[in-house]
Amino acid sequence: MTQTIAIISAMPEEVEPLRQRLGIHKVEQIGGLELSMTEWNGLQVITAVSGIGKAQAGACMQYLITRHHPTEVINIGSAGALSDQLHIGDLVLVEESIYHDVDCTGVGQPPHTFPGVPRVIPSDPALIRDLSQMAAKLGIPSHLGRVATGDAFVSDKKRRLSIQRETEAVLVEMETAAFSQIAHLNRIPFVSVRSVSDNADGEADISFQTFLTEISKRNATLLETYLKSKVEQTGFAS
Repeated sequence: MTQTIAIISAMPEEVEPLRQRLGIHKVEQIGGLELSMTEWNGLQVITAVSGIGKAQAGACMQYLITRHHPTEVINIGSAGALSDQLHIGDLVLVEESIYHDVDCTGVGQPPHTFPGVPRVIPSDPALIRDLSQMAAKLGIPSHLGRVATGDAFVSDKKRRLSIQRETEAVLVEMETAAFSQIAHLNRIPFVSVRSVSDNADGEADISFQTFLTEISKRNATLLETYLKSKVEQTGFAS
């Protein structure tokens, strides 16, 4: 059975280095989504750009699942650090995600929780394990941790501290919990690979653009190597 692996990002810059490595040049616009499909050494590989924010992320994930039935979905992208133990350029495999801007306490839900959705949404353990091993093989140091998602580019020190205290997350960004929520509801294995592009502080807008290109290239190296390992597992290696 052919495996279909979807790799999804919020911005074209985050997935373009991987598309170049895979020889993908043609993309299709579907609503607000940017989509490409290719057969790569026996694998069906989808790359998708959702657009920024929770609504775009959720819509893109559900479209991929409903229309293309991926075996697994991997999100690659950037994030701001909430933990002082993380530094710009660090790679984080997201074990779990939480919304920092959701409040349904008025209808009896815990803080940061939608009805019918776990407060903390888990990623797929097998994907985390495999990508962690792949990163170690490539000599890329990686961390594990929780990400906080909300519709805001956090660049204020007070807000950074507040989100960290309330969610106990090590990263903050704008899509992962939405990706994870839809994957969880559809029972599709999902993980997010996020590289630290800024410290979610007063300098965030400056460092984000500076480091985005380099961390996207490294993410592409990791994902290409991971895809090669899947090819070997399925017996299509030349």
